[in-house]
Amino acid sequence: MKFSINQKDLYQALNIVRRAVAKNQTLPILTGIFLSLEKNTLTLKSTDLELGIKYNLKVEAQIDGSIVLPAAQFLNIIRELPDEEIKIELNQDKWQLQIKCLNSLFKINGFDPDEFPNLPQVEESANFNLPSSKFKEMIKKVRISTSKDETQPALTGALFEVETEKVKMVSTNTYRLSYIEAPLKTNVEEKIAVILPGSTLQELNNLLEDEGSVDIEVDSNYVRFTFNGIEVISRLIEGKFPNYELVIPDESNSKFSADLSQLQGAVKRASLIAKLDANIINIFVNEGLMEVNSAEGSSGYAHEEVEIDLEGPDQKINIDAGYFIDVLKVLDSEKINIEMIGPLNPLVVKSETGEGDKFIYLIMPVRSQS
Repeated sequence: MKFSINQKDLYQALNIVRRAVAKNQTLPILTGIFLSLEKNTLTLKSTDLELGIKYNLKVEAQIDGSIVLPAAQFLNIIRELPDEEIKIELNQDKWQLQIKCLNSLFKINGFDPDEFPNLPQVEESANFNLPSSKFKEMIKKVRISTSKDETQPALTGALFEVETEKVKMVSTNTYRLSYIEAPLKTNVEEKIAVILPGSTLQELNNLLEDEGSVDIEVDSNYVRFTFNGIEVISRLIEGKFPNYELVIPDESNSKFSADLSQLQGAVKRASLIAKLDANIINIFVNEGLMEVNSAEGSSGYAHEEVEIDLEGPDQKINIDAGYFIDVLKVLDSEKINIEMIGPLNPLVVKSETGEGDKFIYLIMPVRSQS
């Protein structure tokens, strides 16, 4: 292996594939990044056996070859080099990579690439294409509600449902729920319903751009996303996702709208006191006004007011401030629409666009402070 590459290009490539590098030392080679050079194409890939990322880029090549390098060490060196041409050469007898850039010289000991596991093969049973910006927007709004509880694996990801003319994503940790649907045409003949891991959603959210499209292939065990020269392969979560349709209310007693930025500021400020205890805020809604209060306790007290347009009777509810702030961050409209039934029923945030997108977010009430 012998080639030249600009520092910025290599650092960008390493930043993409490092996201799937294994965090533990059970298999040391999985803490590395695989490099392979063939016919002026440099391939980088990494995997933790649950998620795999592959990236290709063109380079000025002289000799083909491959090696696996310790990810952290390699990334740190390339990051600190100047924005100049880097010359890389492999000593295959020692599995050692030499890096030269201006007056800098490094030699990194690596691993035999034959020991690096292949990324899973997706036995393509369905494939379709989605706009990157739309898919990223859907991911952004559902990943906030995934669970961290590994005892319920299905809840640590998001249900991904694809039909001929509609795509849905749903996530819940049982205390809140995110549901989003978009009228997107696909070429699938039969409905697809799989559970994408929360970690995969996180990395897709980081890697997807607002332009272009993403090709998606799904089988019974894996899913592959291909976009901008990047290939992300993820294991699907096994198990059954709960029947979310039973949780979403069909009707409400009260509806109101508020200025999104004003409400976000009010909730953030109230949470400065609330988070010192259980992070619970009390919401009181009456004609023309929404009060946001922290529970009065040893840490103090906070009170905020936001003007609203209310249809229906007065309402009150106790909810987790963090859950409310999370949804306020991912909304991009000037107004927020909220529906309520009563203090023992969920607070419902709804958003619709002229393109037919629909977003519903539920926050379950907390029976606690008065």
